[in-house]
Amino acid sequence: MSGSLKLIALIEKHADPIAHAWAKDVRRNSRTASYHDMPEGKLVPLAIRFYDNFRKMFYAEKPAEVSREFFARYAEEQYEANVPLHEAIYALILMRRHIWLYAEFQVIFITAVEQKQAVDSLVRTILMFDYAITFMSRRYQELIRGELNDRLAVLNMIRLESPLGTRLSPYRTAIMSVLLIGSFLLTYYYHAVMGSNVIFTHLFYIPVVLAGIWWKRKGILLAVVLGVFLILSHSVFLRGIPLTDDFVRAVMFIVIGAVVAFLSEGITMAEEIYRLKAM
Repeated sequence: MSGSLKLIALIEKHADPIAHAWAKDVRRNSRTASYHDMPEGKLVPLAIRFYDNFRKMFYAEKPAEVSREFFARYAEEQYEANVPLHEAIYALILMRRHIWLYAEFQVIFITAVEQKQAVDSLVRTILMFDYAITFMSRRYQELIRGELNDRLAVLNMIRLESPLGTRLSPYRTAIMSVLLIGSFLLTYYYHAVMGSNVIFTHLFYIPVVLAGIWWKRKGILLAVVLGVFLILSHSVFLRGIPLTDDFVRAVMFIVIGAVVAFLSEGITMAEEIYRLKAM
């Protein structure tokens, strides 16, 4: 029996003990910390599935095509388990290492010819794992981009931006106009009609936050306008009530508007970098 066939036969016959040895290794190896809390019963089938498919990938005329689907699935499983890419790759390297550790333990390569065949088998195995690392890295990148795109889609809904990045300015202006008019009327009603300083200004944070998200630093101006209007309204209609509370609220409008504006700018810059890297 040639060295390659001996290796394949060994893997197929002893897939279970090799998989158990691998599972114990990744659960205690310092470079695979994400696997430490995974039950061995979950890890062993993962390795056995690989070892069971080893012959098919090993003897394939085009191993890249045969192994692509298997390692893409492996990448998806590790990604869903929140395993970092570098740990998933190192776990795969350990999977390869345990093949040879078990082969050496069994001393299956004895003669000089078989040792030469063992080297050929090793080269072939390394090639397979080179493909595996490539496919895994690519799939991880695709999954990360997909997740980011989903989150950006939600953010774009809030920012009223189309998927192509077109800003829907008329809609923003119309919505903000309605919110501002509502804020002014609400202030007039409570100050002039009710003669009350009741806390209704929490609703003002809606236009303040949206302005910071939509127009960034320019949106701070809207917070200033609302704050000034609140103070003026208080001064005109509530002269007998101390101005302190409304003054603090006006300052908070500006602070919150500024914080949201700078955060929005940072998110936009990060998104632009991501878009450039993704091209």
